[in-house]
This record gives sequence, C-alpha cells and structure tokens, in this order.
Amino acid sequence: MSSEQREHSPFASRGVSTEEMNGIINEMDRYEGWSSPGVKHLVLCMARHLAGWMSEHGLTLSELQLSHVRDFYMERLKSVRHSKSARYPMKLVFRYLRKTSRVTLDLDSVFALNMPKRRRLLPAMDPGVIANVLDGIDRSTANGKRDYAFILIGVTTGLRISDISSMRLADVDWRCGEIRLVQRKTGVPVSVPLTVGCGEALKDYLLNGRGASKSDWMFVSADNRRPVSSGYMSGVFAKRCRQAGVDRRRGDGLSFHSLRRSVGVRLVSAGVSLPTVSQVLGHRSLESAERYICLGVESLKTCALDFSVVGDGGALWK
Repeated sequence: MSSEQREHSPFASRGVSTEEMNGIINEMDRYEGWSSPGVKHLVLCMARHLAGWMSEHGLTLSELQLSHVRDFYMERLKSVRHSKSARYPMKLVFRYLRKTSRVTLDLDSVFALNMPKRRRLLPAMDPGVIANVLDGIDRSTANGKRDYAFILIGVTTGLRISDISSMRLADVDWRCGEIRLVQRKTGVPVSVPLTVGCGEALKDYLLNGRGASKSDWMFVSADNRRPVSSGYMSGVFAKRCRQAGVDRRRGDGLSFHSLRRSVGVRLVSAGVSLPTVSQVLGHRSLESAERYICLGVESLKTCALDFSVVGDGGALWK
C-alpha cells in the first residue's frame, strides 16, 4: 500500500494496524460461508464501519473490550430504523472474528440491548384542505364521480386505501347504512357508518359513473372489469391534491393515509375514548390509537399546566 493510500485509509490511525484490518475484510470478502451475496455485502459494510470506529477511537482488536463493542453497537442502532439491521450483520462479523480467534468476547449481553422505538409523527390533513380537494373535483364526469366517492369514503370512515380499493358491492349494507369488510392489513373485521353524503356520492357513482359491469368490485377500471388498484387510487389522490393547490413534498406525510389520521384526530378531539377510536379504525392494539392524541392540538392543550403553579420564586413544587 502506498503512503498516499495509508494516509486516506480509515484504519490508518493511532494504534490501528492498516494491514490487519484490511486483511480481515479481504478474508471476509473471500470467505464462502456467507448464506448469500446480500448477506456478505451487509457483513462487509458492518466490518468497515467497525474498522472506521476503531480507528477513530485508536483501538486494535486485541484492545477491544465489551464496553467498546457496546458503544459501537448503540451508535449503529441510532443510524438504522430497525435494530435487526444493525444486530444481524454485527453478529456475523463478530462470529467470524471469534471463529478466526481474533476476539474472545461473549457479546450476548450486548446484542440483547435495544434502542427505544422512534416513530415519526406524520401529520393529519387539515379539514379545510380536505374540503378544497373535494370541492375541486369535477363530478360531472365518470372519473370525477369515482374519485369523489372513494376519497370521501376515506375522509368519513378512515378506511385504508387498500381496503377501499378492494371493496365489493356486497360490503355496503344500504339498509343499515354501514360498510362492513375484513381489513387486508390486519385481517380484523371492521364496520363503519356510511354517512348520508358518502352514500349519495356512492349512489351517484354506481348509477351514473360506473357503467354497466358484471364485476362485483365497487371501484372498477375504465374497462369495467378489473378493480382499481390502491396504487392507482394513491396517484389519483395526489393529482387531485395538486389540482386543489395543495403543496405536497416527498415524505411530508400528506398521502391518502393522512385522511385516516384526520379521522382519528377528529374522534379524539370530540372526546371519543381511545378504545372506541381503536375499534372504529380497526386497530389491533390501543397503542396505534394513542398517536392521535399527539396530533390533536386541542387535546394536548388540556394536558398543559397553567401559570397558577408558578410563584414569584419559580415553580411552587420546588
């Protein structure tokens, strides 16, 4: 290796043998015991991360202690969404190092650690924005009647787009005013009310927009044979949002699913109990419904302390 290569090598730091680390990674690259090329790629990436981390901290493999491995592992957990993404390749790296007698550490206690789950709190679509999207749909056309109907179902019921796209004609109980189906994601049966406005929109689509079709799918494609896919519906919703002047950016959370969050927030803000919200939206656990409390600003205000607990010298509980 040239002096220039050593200078730019992530392993060429105090106390860390460049040749040793590069040699081990090259061995791993040639090793034929990996279960697949994808697994080998993950292992090599993790080995390079480990080597770079050791270089930054001036450590060699012989100096590596359990506390060092734990610190590295916790650092890697912060950079991935799921702990398995860090734990699995790191286990394989150290299994190889143990097998080749480079380390003798027992790391079971390290890999038992998990970072707390980080959940990104995506927004619920504002009711005013939803109204603009619906008002901007030209309902004089067949496509307009269809788009208005399925978006309104999402707005009023909170059903997932996968469930709306797979709705059958028999899922609507017109006499009782309900939509009953088994959710595709969870397999949990759910029954939601069919509001008057939503029922009128569906009736207008079925009688004047759907056309003659022998299919029992609720929303069908232009040839009146195949069901409209959830991906197509998602694209239609994005198009209708653009037409209404909604400023959407990639990853902003204002997808069709934001309508479901809006329903959850409306229910929580109206004082509906979490068990009932969870039942209406077909959740498998209350934990899924709890996030709507965080999205409901008015609900959060009731949790805030007023200034009566603060005296001239600071908080009264001091």
